[in-house]
Amino acid sequence: MQQLYVSQRSNATSNGMRHLLLRTLAIVAVIGSMASVASAHGDEHEAMGATAGTLPDDAPFYRWPEEPMDWALKVHLALCLIAFVLVLPTALAMEMANNKFHPLVQIGGALIGFLGIVFGWVHGHLHNAYARFGWFMLALLVVQTAANVCFTLGILKKTLAKLRISYRILGCLQLFFTYMAMLLGVIRYLNLCSQGHLGQCISHFARGTALIYGSVALLFAMRLFGATMLDIRRPPELFISIIMMVVGLIGTFTEHNFFQSSDGPGDMWSHKDLQHTFIGISWFAGGALGVFMSWKAQPSNRTPVPSLIFIATGIAMIIHQQDLVMSSHAHFLFGASLVTLGLSTICEITMLASGIVKDRDQPMGIQYLSVFFMCASGMALMGANRDMVLFLINSNVDVATYGLILMSFCFVIVFYFYVLLDVYFAMAGPREPKYMSLEDALDQDSQRTSTSSQTSTLNHEEGSKYGMSPNPLTA
Repeated sequence: MQQLYVSQRSNATSNGMRHLLLRTLAIVAVIGSMASVASAHGDEHEAMGATAGTLPDDAPFYRWPEEPMDWALKVHLALCLIAFVLVLPTALAMEMANNKFHPLVQIGGALIGFLGIVFGWVHGHLHNAYARFGWFMLALLVVQTAANVCFTLGILKKTLAKLRISYRILGCLQLFFTYMAMLLGVIRYLNLCSQGHLGQCISHFARGTALIYGSVALLFAMRLFGATMLDIRRPPELFISIIMMVVGLIGTFTEHNFFQSSDGPGDMWSHKDLQHTFIGISWFAGGALGVFMSWKAQPSNRTPVPSLIFIATGIAMIIHQQDLVMSSHAHFLFGASLVTLGLSTICEITMLASGIVKDRDQPMGIQYLSVFFMCASGMALMGANRDMVLFLINSNVDVATYGLILMSFCFVIVFYFYVLLDVYFAMAGPREPKYMSLEDALDQDSQRTSTSSQTSTLNHEEGSKYGMSPNPLTA
């Protein structure tokens, strides 16, 4: 009885320490987020006008377009949003759920998208990257619709299965190409990446895109495979480390021209060149370490290496100084998002390793923090490029307002894909739980133990009744 009391007391102490740890981590994350917003808001007046630093000669170029949108461009935007953001992704979810109305929805979305592209051409300005990308989107629509008609009508029966798989892959890629089209549209409308900053622009947008799509992939993995994501058969950090390797490679060779000559005084590397280059190297090296540690590991064997890289990079970005105050504050937002992402991921790994998870089929609420702050990091990184900072200064937008705008976009992205998954689950029917909850598993073990003890007791009583020993070895 005393041993049982000691055991219960030790379990209660362990649970109390565990809850204290979780509360401490949550408080640190909240205080860090509030501090980042407060610090950004406190210096908002310094980010305007002459106190923002000496503006470069091309700064007046980055302004809100003076020409208002004509009717053709407005119709183009409305139809393309309806087709590529609402109808066609819904058709993809219906196809994944084997819904019989999928062909009609896909064809309707393709027609709306075709009309939207046509109105974009009516607007004019056909000689730019955004207009040329419209031809690719139109070709993708034609191929996708043709594949839909073929497997719906039973044409090419020998290759029907492969055709359907190809159609689904095209539907998934269409989400990525739609994002690229929207990005090119914003760049074209605001005249970004056009005054000698192309390399930096590509670096910021490519790495930010990788982080945003990493957050979307993490959201899909959690909702499709449960909180522990055991069906992936590898730790999630393996895929995050692969993304980090790609992002590090891009940052090393595109941010400030790694192969730049240093013959003249104007070609010498600054502290910003060294910081961004070595951040890229650290992401590549740390991502390689995470891949090596997770390559053959069990899904439950999570590694904190990506989280440590997030925290270290975030601290570097928080104390990172630029020649423009607004640029320093934009990098501060990026660093604060990375630090919060690293802390929330470590908290998630701690909770999963400690056995607190009661239902392995449903993600924990705290796991969505990693999704959101990974998306926020990508948005802040894309918005910290030099052209966008000059546009903000010319538009008299302070960093606090800018941070709220980026946070709003992050909520919209996470909400969009969350609802898209809900549409799929609603059409596919209720899911059967893959895993037994921790409480049910403990109840089953206790029932199995009590049943075995009852069986041994009955065998002993029957053996004694007939004068037999219950253990043959003692007979």
